[in-house]
Amino acid sequence: MVQTAANPASDRANLFPPDGILLRFGYRALVHFFSETAARYHFKPQKRGPEPIARWPEGCCARLVPAPFSEAPGVRICMTRFAVPAQIRVESRRGQIATICRGFPLQTISFGIKFQNMISFIIRLFLFALAVACCSLNGFGQDEPALTWFRTEVPEGTASAWYRWAVDPSVENSDTAELTIVTNGHCSLYVNGQRILKNASMPQTANKVEASGRNVKPLLRHGRNTVAVEVHAADRTAVFGIAIQAVDGASKKSIGGGWKRAPIVPPVGWQQTDFNDRDWPEARPVADEPGNRFMVVAPNEFTAPAAPAKKRPAPFQFEDGDHVVFAGATFFERAQLSEHLETTLTGTLGSKHVTFRNLGWSADTVFADSRGIFDRPDVGYLRMVEHIRAEEPTIAFICYGQNEALTPGMTPDQYAGQLGKLLDELAASGITCILVSPHELFPATPPIPSPARFNPRIKVFSEAMSSVAQSSGFLFVDMFTDFSKRMLETDAEIRKTAGAGNSDVYQSLADNGMHLTNHGYRCAARIFTERLLGSNSGIEAESPSRYEARRQLILKKNELYFHRWRPQNITYLFGFRKHEQGNNAADIAKFDPFILALEKQIYELQ
Repeated sequence: MVQTAANPASDRANLFPPDGILLRFGYRALVHFFSETAARYHFKPQKRGPEPIARWPEGCCARLVPAPFSEAPGVRICMTRFAVPAQIRVESRRGQIATICRGFPLQTISFGIKFQNMISFIIRLFLFALAVACCSLNGFGQDEPALTWFRTEVPEGTASAWYRWAVDPSVENSDTAELTIVTNGHCSLYVNGQRILKNASMPQTANKVEASGRNVKPLLRHGRNTVAVEVHAADRTAVFGIAIQAVDGASKKSIGGGWKRAPIVPPVGWQQTDFNDRDWPEARPVADEPGNRFMVVAPNEFTAPAAPAKKRPAPFQFEDGDHVVFAGATFFERAQLSEHLETTLTGTLGSKHVTFRNLGWSADTVFADSRGIFDRPDVGYLRMVEHIRAEEPTIAFICYGQNEALTPGMTPDQYAGQLGKLLDELAASGITCILVSPHELFPATPPIPSPARFNPRIKVFSEAMSSVAQSSGFLFVDMFTDFSKRMLETDAEIRKTAGAGNSDVYQSLADNGMHLTNHGYRCAARIFTERLLGSNSGIEAESPSRYEARRQLILKKNELYFHRWRPQNITYLFGFRKHEQGNNAADIAKFDPFILALEKQIYELQ
């Protein structure tokens, strides 16, 4: 029941605005045409005393806060998206109170109400309906999106929750995609594996919380897109609201999709698109949030999801704090068997703290043909991009082209186009990419057919990569030009230093002409470092014992990391057989402390 307040003038100035109404119904319009009314209405619950007088905060659906309803706690007026006739609903915390249809002054009022001036009240509502109709016809720009709210409650302690949102694919056709998220706790936000917020709290003033806005369009792809949210509260209830609006010119469209919530603390990789969440229950939005917890302040702007990639001039120099990823095919993955590559690079760092992660995959291509495992290559490509993003690197070395050159029917243009796509996705994450060409192949000892016969075609693909680097402004490490010549020179230098004689040189560099040996990688690592860092590469003769001690630590570190990101039972832990041993996926994160401990030891031997 709604009744007239006993003292309508008391504390009016503190609780309510002095002028008429604020109209917010999905359009950017402020309509002030209701004058103050002397009547005040508020709820009188059936089993309790009168509730405190307070307005509902602005929230997920379009709301009107008029007089006299603005002065009734928990009362709002909404209108549906413009159906014919458009419906305007007067709602309370306990459900719908009245329905007014456009074209009629007042339909049925389903509650008892005492008006001081019924005729004046009806006229004001009619003017409101008329204003709605005019705004509908005039086509004002749409307002902030309707937030979808979720709530997690725990019986004791502090609440934490993990959600995944399979975003409607229609968002990819927009010019921009404006993501809004708000919570009064702390949250982390991921879009297609890219972390945008890390345990962030949002600005709060009094009872208002300012939402965070991001334009996530650069992170979206054709097909599957996933938003992941981790939220932590200081009390037993965790609440957040989120929305994405697809903006295309002057029009905006709210994007939907299915939501799931983790039943327990999820394992490593839960935020990635291809994570198997079949055992996660559906998450249903709640309609009564944020209620009187806080008021939402719309974001002032929608910023980029990540800081722009930093331009690194040639010759390249590592910076303190760099986190480096090697992404490519056989050349990078097999480097882990000897680790001369990372050992040589760390020898040039001095006192700089730089860490490395190897995400190479043998026989792979820039299309991620080898990474699909039991899925299609496009799923493998998705995994590759999100594995790189999960590492949050500052630098990514990208080495592809050899397998593409050996693939029948593959053209340099196809290769360059896919390489450009990969670089665009990594640039959206603020990652500085450095392109590394495929190296020359060597003659093989008969009767093995000589892989060197493929060098003319590999050269074409190397030049295609160079063109992509030049047009995009990326650094390019040429490992093809004069590679065989420089390998022989480096081999002679190392043998002279070690006092070793010359045997079958090519066989010592690559036992089959294609895959480098331990000694071959030691020579190639020097060439790579020279061509990356220039004449001031900092490669100096260090004691063999110190070099070898650091190399052994790097071997151990990278073996641990390999088992972390590519465990042998990956299908049982994360794939389609997750229901059998998926509970063991929680152990994957236990590799991290051991990896960090080894990195400290590596730094001490730089």
